[in-house]
Amino acid sequence: MSELKALPIACTLSPGDLRERLGLIQTLTQEALRAHERQGLDLTLHYAPEAAARVRAMVAGEQHCCAFLTLDIRDDAQGVHVTIHAPEHARDAADELFAQFTPTPDVTMTR
Repeated sequence: MSELKALPIACTLSPGDLRERLGLIQTLTQEALRAHERQGLDLTLHYAPEAAARVRAMVAGEQHCCAFLTLDIRDDAQGVHVTIHAPEHARDAADELFAQFTPTPDVTMTR
């Protein structure tokens, strides 16, 4: 079994740290997320360019606590783009995993 397949689908944060992280992600989503799209086990997020430092901090935090996810980040003139890939063994949990990064129906994204 490869190392990636062996990684459990679990967050390593304590309940208090998880609440704080989710709050930071929600704020970043409300203030800087411009668009998102999902294709299977991949979620791509497009953030405003001025949010680059906050997006990088979010990605670093997620890579630390959710090592089973693969996060790729790139910048261009339109903004900061993050692709999150969930492994095949996380397929059943992908909707729940990705929900934290996208706006809830009652949240309006700013542009």
